[in-house]
Amino acid sequence: MKNVKALLLLLMIFCVQNFRSQNLLQPEKVFNLYFNSFIKYDNESLKELNSYLINFLGKDNTYRTNATENYSKKVEDYTNIFLSNLAPEMASACKKEATNYFTVLMENFKASQYKIKSVKPIRDEKQGNLFFSEVIFEVTMKIPNNASEVKMGDFSKIGVEEMKKYLTDLTVRIKGADKIVTSEQKFNLYEMTEGRDIYYWNGGPEELSWKLNEFYLKNIN
Repeated sequence: MKNVKALLLLLMIFCVQNFRSQNLLQPEKVFNLYFNSFIKYDNESLKELNSYLINFLGKDNTYRTNATENYSKKVEDYTNIFLSNLAPEMASACKKEATNYFTVLMENFKASQYKIKSVKPIRDEKQGNLFFSEVIFEVTMKIPNNASEVKMGDFSKIGVEEMKKYLTDLTVRIKGADKIVTSEQKFNLYEMTEGRDIYYWNGGPEELSWKLNEFYLKNIN
């Protein structure tokens, strides 16, 4: 009987250790989850990221959001900002074409790829003995080679059909994007230590999205 209890205890210890090891990720993997969650708007990656963060940050500090809904909200925001610059009648008439354009624009953004160039542990001088991993990565995007050739003219002087054609032509060019642009970026993953276990996280991943959105739209325009 004692042997059975000892065996069960060993099995329990092994299961606990195996479970903990499955929740310990390298910086490269953690960065991948952030990139896929906030650049590719992938719900499964966001769920996996939350499952990882909950181990050391607790449930209250995970992301209570939906990647698919965030993506739809981004398309809607871009569309509304564009339409707000048009006369009400034109905005209403061109809403479908504008929505199609910004949907394709964001789908193309979601297709961004990255390659990690280096991961370097750095001491945070402001926080004493705390460290963070500096992830240097190169992002690759595709943009139209000739988007700037589509001329629209003065918003106030063109008609509805001309605006629809302009948006449709832009949409076609985004779909055929074949020019590759790259940018080297940095993303910090801060370390949290629990015993001998090291976890990595970033409290403001929206900055990653802002920077890459800015780079993308700058090159699109």
